[in-house]
Amino acid sequence: MINRRFFFLTLFFFVHIAHATDWQLRVKYDITVDFDDRRHQFTGLQRLVLYNQSPDTLNELFFHLYYNAFQPGSMMDVRSRTIADPDRRVGDRISRLKPEEIGYHRIQSLKVNGKDTPFNVYETILHIPKALVLPGDSAVIEMRYQSQVPVQIRRTGRYNVEGVAYSMAQWYPKLCNYDRLGWHPNPYVGREFYGVFGDWDVRITLPARYVVAATGVLQNADEIGYGYSKKSVKHNPNGRITWHFKAENVHDFVWAADPEYVHNTYQISDGPLLRFFYKPRTANVATWEQLPAYMERFFKLMEKYVGKYPYPVYSFIQGGDGGMEYPMATLVLGSGELKGMVGLCVHEAAHCWFYGILGFNESLHHYMDEGFTTYVEDLIMNELFPPDDPLRRANPHIPSLERYVALARDGNFEPMAIHADHFHTNRNYGTAAYYMGSLLLAQLEGIIGREKVIEGLRLFYDTYKFKHPGPDELRKCMEKVSGVKLYWYFHQWINSTKTLKVAIKEVREDADGRAVVVIENSGKAIMPVEVYVEADKEYAYFVPIDLMYQTQPRQGFVTAPYWPWVRPVYELKTDVPYKEVKKVTLDKYYRLARVDFKNQVWPFK
Repeated sequence: MINRRFFFLTLFFFVHIAHATDWQLRVKYDITVDFDDRRHQFTGLQRLVLYNQSPDTLNELFFHLYYNAFQPGSMMDVRSRTIADPDRRVGDRISRLKPEEIGYHRIQSLKVNGKDTPFNVYETILHIPKALVLPGDSAVIEMRYQSQVPVQIRRTGRYNVEGVAYSMAQWYPKLCNYDRLGWHPNPYVGREFYGVFGDWDVRITLPARYVVAATGVLQNADEIGYGYSKKSVKHNPNGRITWHFKAENVHDFVWAADPEYVHNTYQISDGPLLRFFYKPRTANVATWEQLPAYMERFFKLMEKYVGKYPYPVYSFIQGGDGGMEYPMATLVLGSGELKGMVGLCVHEAAHCWFYGILGFNESLHHYMDEGFTTYVEDLIMNELFPPDDPLRRANPHIPSLERYVALARDGNFEPMAIHADHFHTNRNYGTAAYYMGSLLLAQLEGIIGREKVIEGLRLFYDTYKFKHPGPDELRKCMEKVSGVKLYWYFHQWINSTKTLKVAIKEVREDADGRAVVVIENSGKAIMPVEVYVEADKEYAYFVPIDLMYQTQPRQGFVTAPYWPWVRPVYELKTDVPYKEVKKVTLDKYYRLARVDFKNQVWPFK
């Protein structure tokens, strides 16, 4: 009896630990930067306190060295020159960099708990093979490094296409994340990120003529001026000043600097202070002047659709090579027209709720970050710029459907579950991450309704912010608010390339004179369907599949008996007299991601 009790207690412990979602590492960075803008180099002193809140002993440590990717012959360079459809911003540009144009991190010293510690550098990954950080313990990792900012090619770098001096993203040795799957030391080939939550204390010293924008809150605003303080501050144009920023409960830190930045602010009532940094010489000034009002509406809509923004400030910064999200800030190109710039800022800022606050593992769950961001972007842009087309007003996610269908019909697409770095083509990655990821939520609108999707998304955000959740946590939230089982759907859409081909086979009269709609699924995927019957009025029917175990009717629909998933044909017996039926439409609002659109409307044409 004693042995059996010990066995089950032990089994419970290991099962609990294996599925833990309530622990994670924690970090505290103190970084001091001395920047030389003549050589585009800087020295960094970095003190990192790592708090091991996992149940495991950490016997080794890994860091990202992103700048090392910007060297001829690097993995990022080779990948860009050998993939079938390279990013046009990268192409073969890395291979042509001169020594003074490359990026690098050169680690001059490294200590763990005060002791010099050996390490190995594998291009963009630094490996400390011997460490000992016990569960519940902490370690102090101190580094001194000398780095060179590369010519701007992808995200980070100096002097982008709009002349911004420094876009400082992925600019310091950053601890790789460790979770229940272990370490995630992904070599950098230009894809996604996954960070450890913690606090950043950063001091940047550079010539006084530069205006700096960054993650976090400036601690010495009255010494700096430049729009951070009401106090007028004059600097020696030949002098140097130190900018001191702090950011709490984030997992990365970005900054940018340019002598020509104009810095404007806009306070949202019961919300963050918005900061806007742009270069009048290359930015569309009229657009930047209109952005604050649109971004206020954006923050209110994000609170409606997802949840409240938890930080005191958010910055929109002209820089980078398109648009890229970071905690409490985004880098965007600044010369666009109003609608395009609003859309760009909506998308990049919306990332802060997903990439920034929920903190997805973007390498494994890229579709949750890019896809969910695209989903809410579509909802919000529909409100900011209502389309003329009534169908697109009802379903703003049709562009994602069109991109998915175009690739799926090629028969060459890959499952969303593939690691972001390992897709065969950039097109496959982009479709999976942005559009199939968006359709993961958009199709749920056709299963449980948009109201329940938004309710589930809000529950997901409220429950798992700052916890690095994955798709299973999202599924459970959607199941909780809807009362519907969804494992079959998540597994099918994320892990397979099965396609859906549903169509109306016929509409006939039953013995009692009622219309029977016969639906056929000739594809390999399974989905419930919406059927709209037009007679004296429109009748909306919802046909669930058996795996949903739906016990409550779907709001706004007559819920039909379930469709057993093994049966290719289903007969929907309506209450509408056959002779009164004018039209039958399958999936009227295009909520289902199907690849064949034949016989969707009866009578057939």
